[in-house]
Amino acid sequence: MSDPLTDIVALLNPRPSHSKLVEGRGQWRIVRESGGEAFYCAVLEGECLITVNGKGPTLLVAGDFILIPAAYVFENTNASGAGSTDITTPTIISEGHVRIGATSGPADLIMSVGHCEFDTPDKQLIVSLLPNEILIKGQRRFATLLELLLDESRARRPGRDGVLMRLLQLLLVESLRSNDDLPKTAGILKGLQHEKIAVALHLIHEKPGVEWQIAQLARHAAMSRSAFFAAFSETVGMPPGQYLLFWRMSLAKKALISSKEKIEQIAFHVGYQSASAFNVAFTHYVGVPPGVFRRQNELPQTRSPALSKEQAFP
Repeated sequence: MSDPLTDIVALLNPRPSHSKLVEGRGQWRIVRESGGEAFYCAVLEGECLITVNGKGPTLLVAGDFILIPAAYVFENTNASGAGSTDITTPTIISEGHVRIGATSGPADLIMSVGHCEFDTPDKQLIVSLLPNEILIKGQRRFATLLELLLDESRARRPGRDGVLMRLLQLLLVESLRSNDDLPKTAGILKGLQHEKIAVALHLIHEKPGVEWQIAQLARHAAMSRSAFFAAFSETVGMPPGQYLLFWRMSLAKKALISSKEKIEQIAFHVGYQSASAFNVAFTHYVGVPPGVFRRQNELPQTRSPALSKEQAFP
């Protein structure tokens, strides 16, 4: 059976843009702005304070991992939070390795931090289905995954890009399923925690080409139509019909960009019996016909300019 959480992460297609090993000592303060990229931090040794998108400060200690699916502004300071309000200029030790604070003496903090881009046309909607902040405490395997990610990003081994993408996908899936307290707000996690709504989500992801009716999904979930509609809307954050359309259109856009399938074939795979019906639905949802969308995306997608070493954290 298809796993909706894995499907969502795969559709996000995370690609690393920056990752660094950061060591600190004494008093320091880092402030950075970002363009809504995902930001992650794993504390390997020591502790620090972090404030992201105006929320915080949060104390991170060794073994803690934090993931922000869309970061815009963040501040990182030494654990005491005391000291100069001036922004610290990092000292570059080597590629992908910097020091903040005092330049001499053993480090009292070591952390792995980085950004990644979600390379998908549906980034904003998919991110809205995830928690605003994911904080995992005391699970060292996240530090191990980040160390692997950092090592691979520095190396120039064959298959590097594919390995980096798989590591990021694993990191996202692990972080999203590792804390039972995460699904508190509407979204895909809360839906998957709901025993009956999860059945419908799995069916939609496993068989997007089926002409699902709300009454059918409700029967599979062992609920009345009205109760199912209300529960799905509340837990996932959108009605079942809207979610089904979102998933079909997301798959269609991915196929139009990454495959050479004819539009008629794509239409059938995502639940439309004719290319004309698919054309109408796609145009209404996306704003352009599928053929135009494919031509517009024949060249590599335009991505946000990568942050320079001075702009990237820290």
